[in-house]
Amino acid sequence: MIETDWRKVISAPLEAKVFEALEDPRWDWRTISTLSKASGLDQEGTRRILQKYPVLIRQSAVPGPSGEELYTLQRRYYERRGILEMVWTSTSSST
Repeated sequence: MIETDWRKVISAPLEAKVFEALEDPRWDWRTISTLSKASGLDQEGTRRILQKYPVLIRQSAVPGPSGEELYTLQRRYYERRGILEMVWTSTSSST
């Protein structure tokens, strides 16, 4: 089974800062620029970290309002998707 809890995979402090920013409950999706600011890394360093862990990261198929790529934790994406599917199923089966 693939590990999706970043705390069990990430040990480098700088990489952990990017993942902590992704886990911030105030935001569902984050851009490279906001992740860079939150982690203190430059944008290229942030992008390399995101690319290094494709199993842990989900990139949005739709860009943000300013055209930037959006990212979230894979685990958060599937948890949120599961909740929405349950709501949709209960709503559609009750009509």
